[in-house]
Amino acid sequence: MKKYLRLIGIFLFIIILLKIDPGEMVDSLSGTNWSGIIIVILMNLVIMLLRSWRWIKLLEIQNYSLGLPEAFWSYMRSFYLGSVTPGRVGELFRAHYLMKYVKTDSAVAVSSVAFDRLLDMYFMLILGIVGLLFSDIWVAYLWVKAVFIFLMILIPAFVLFPSLTLAIAGLLPDWWQIRTKSAAWLESFFAGIKMFLTPKALLAVSLTVLIYIMFFFQCLLLAYFMNLSIDFFYLTFCVVIFSIFSILPISFSNMGTREFVLIFMFGYIGISQAEAVSYSLLFFFTINVFLATIGWLIFVFYTDKDQKELSKPQLLNSNE
Repeated sequence: MKKYLRLIGIFLFIIILLKIDPGEMVDSLSGTNWSGIIIVILMNLVIMLLRSWRWIKLLEIQNYSLGLPEAFWSYMRSFYLGSVTPGRVGELFRAHYLMKYVKTDSAVAVSSVAFDRLLDMYFMLILGIVGLLFSDIWVAYLWVKAVFIFLMILIPAFVLFPSLTLAIAGLLPDWWQIRTKSAAWLESFFAGIKMFLTPKALLAVSLTVLIYIMFFFQCLLLAYFMNLSIDFFYLTFCVVIFSIFSILPISFSNMGTREFVLIFMFGYIGISQAEAVSYSLLFFFTINVFLATIGWLIFVFYTDKDQKELSKPQLLNSNE
């Protein structure tokens, strides 16, 4: 069943392409400033370096040290795996990396990756609401307000009140000690999360703001170089919506769901279906494919530091 579920997005993508006139898509791309697109592509590397630095700072709060090259290689490889797996579950590769090279248990390793992703989700929600507020179409999407506010409450509740999650875990059957082991793992996981609730995390928060300002500006540049007339704030809202859909395990790299969302939302401001799909495909190739390709190359050719007999990351407070 799962293998068919992940094909929903691809099936939707094929249907959308069959309904779009290829000539209209060629026309919509013919006026694109391709030299400007190079700027959009290069911005990816700056954003990923900032993401890697943010992860390093989060790990330092947990008293672990990881160099920028190792964090960047790990982030890029996880992006590749996340691009080829539904729901981006491949990003858990970073947790695997920490378990192997920093010698921590799975719960603590996952906690840093989870908090890293929670920062992304929360600030996307905030910027999505800001985009909606300033785009002059607030009334048209009143239902989104309720969903966003619910999620903005749910995420802090998940972090601040772990007892709720532990209570749910307590309902699991205790066959083969499933309940006991799950509760112990979650307690260790939330202990790792709790370490981030400190003023030391403000730098990571500031980096998240910078990352998403750059990311949404990157999305605006892409529209600008395609000669699409679209308000920055409304575009921000659109990107947030299809990014939320990427969490669902029904597609690879948000294929199909991204096009569906953009056709609907761009159509509201008079952008044609062909232009919406063209923007979506260019977004896919300049961001997803570019980063995933680099991640794949690193995955194939990069030799991990233990194999190169380099020193492993150590605890900051280690006496070794």
